[in-house]
Amino acid sequence: MIKILIVVPYQELQQAFDHVVQGYDLETIEVSNTHIFGSDPQKILPLSADIIIARGITANAIEQFKPSVHVVHIALGSADLLSALAEAKKRAPGAHIGVITGEQLCDQEVITSLVDQPVSVYQVIDEHDVENGLKQLQEQGCTIFVGGLTMCRLCEDQKYPYVHVKSGYQAVVHAVAEAVAAAKALERAQTRGNLLSTLLNNAAYSLLAINSNGSIIASNKQAEQLFGSASLVGEQLEKVYRTGHWELAMKTGKKEEVVPINGKQFLVSQQSISMDQETSGFLFTFQNAETIQETEHMIRTELSRKGLVAKYTFSDIVTQNSYMQSLVEKAQRFSQVPGTVLLLGETGTGKELFAQSIHNASPRSTQPFVAVNCAALPEQLLESELFGYTEGAFTGATKGGKPGLFELAHKGTIFLDEIAEMPIVVQAKLLRVLQEREVRRIGADNVIPVDVRVISAANNNILQKVQDGAFRLDLFYRISLLSLMLVPLRERPEDIGLLFVHFVHQYCKRHTLAPIEISEDALDMLKQFYWPGNIRELRNAAERLAILHSSANKVGIHEIERLDIGSTGLYLDPQKKELPKQRKKQKISDHQLYEQFLESGLTREAFAEQVGLSRTTLWRKFAQYEQ
Repeated sequence: MIKILIVVPYQELQQAFDHVVQGYDLETIEVSNTHIFGSDPQKILPLSADIIIARGITANAIEQFKPSVHVVHIALGSADLLSALAEAKKRAPGAHIGVITGEQLCDQEVITSLVDQPVSVYQVIDEHDVENGLKQLQEQGCTIFVGGLTMCRLCEDQKYPYVHVKSGYQAVVHAVAEAVAAAKALERAQTRGNLLSTLLNNAAYSLLAINSNGSIIASNKQAEQLFGSASLVGEQLEKVYRTGHWELAMKTGKKEEVVPINGKQFLVSQQSISMDQETSGFLFTFQNAETIQETEHMIRTELSRKGLVAKYTFSDIVTQNSYMQSLVEKAQRFSQVPGTVLLLGETGTGKELFAQSIHNASPRSTQPFVAVNCAALPEQLLESELFGYTEGAFTGATKGGKPGLFELAHKGTIFLDEIAEMPIVVQAKLLRVLQEREVRRIGADNVIPVDVRVISAANNNILQKVQDGAFRLDLFYRISLLSLMLVPLRERPEDIGLLFVHFVHQYCKRHTLAPIEISEDALDMLKQFYWPGNIRELRNAAERLAILHSSANKVGIHEIERLDIGSTGLYLDPQKKELPKQRKKQKISDHQLYEQFLESGLTREAFAEQVGLSRTTLWRKFAQYEQ
């Protein structure tokens, strides 16, 4: 709220002000009064207001001692002065009249001619001048004096005749009108200033404004924190920001550069401030480079987010197989470190399930999870999808360009499925991204820093591809810092029934079907199948059962046979070349198998091939005897 203070030297003036002020709507303006006269600093300094109305030497003194306050003078009107001179002439006809005033009056000869009586004028600044003025006018022969209240009090003390010049009503009207107009203008200025200050202090970056001499004229709180100062206004830019080449900016105009400040990288912009087509100063903005990257990443993610979220966690991995349980424990440890992970296993063994679980258990869990199948896209398309492209990079390129999947995965995880099928040219660019942690869009000159964890997945044939030169050895070592070998479903017989029941219940609930009870014989029959499609094939069979057998009847062997599992012939065991239900169950114990291995003299690999087991299964069976 704007405060107006009226300095009233005598009661009659107070009444005039009260009457004039009542005619204004002053909801946002506070008006008060005080009764002083003269120019004593001890009376002036305690005054507190945004605008002060005063007259004569009191107004002059307020301007001197309180320069930040707007002073409205109660002007000495011609009518007011002539009225006082007429009264002096009436009291002392023919006398020499002395006029003491702080106003600039017309020539005293003109006044003499108007009054038709001798008049001498003495202009004063403060009350000390009033005393000197009385003395000099008396020496000039003046016998009656005309002036303000300070002069009147001195005349009373020295027994001089005097006439008080009083301000007329119109002078009061003009003074109040000017003060109210100034108050409203000041209120608007304060509103704009408060708004500007709020905008500056709520900006996401530091701001410094300097004049053409390099002196700081405005700053915000962020700048004060950045440069460690409670007040920057008035300081020379070179003392605060030593690399601020503002004189160069005056010649070159806008300039941007990345500068280290207090151990961090900042993008500093120098923009000239022009008024009336002339440069009057410069605006410096300091933006934290890391914050810019995070903001750009957020924008890119929000604009392009299409399911970039990992849905599964380790709790979704259903198993009672000891080897799988050990893999889960190992994967949980992997999730807490930033290294690359390679998931190996046949199709459908749950590689993406593990990848999503690792991401969701990691410190990056709140960031994007971006999955891409490297075998599903041709070379050119895969490269543009992974690394992005600029506008005009190739025919058909989207206007404005497009960020790549590595950019979208910034701060998160990218899952490269079927990485062994990646073209050799793209492998070279991927290796550079992993080494340098930066991507270059197709057609771009600049690089973009990225912080991405890479999880890859491949079939077991990736090692053969490395040997054949179809997959870079250096890239293989780069992506396989941490690795997990997922076993096929046929080597987890204890999980087949568990998973099948889990999926059947899941699909019954999804399709709002009645629950299904499955007999132990039916579950045992499932274990006889080879399941070349692994868990994916098992899940499909479970969904077919949920749809075909929606009754509450118990599912037995007959219902399992009706599912036509492996109707394409893919269910045949490639080792035995016989139907699963005709396969003879292995009666030999793990201990007997271990004894046979010791007696054979074969390597583990050769023995595993002879007995028709994978090396992983064989090592798991032998682990208990080799501790």
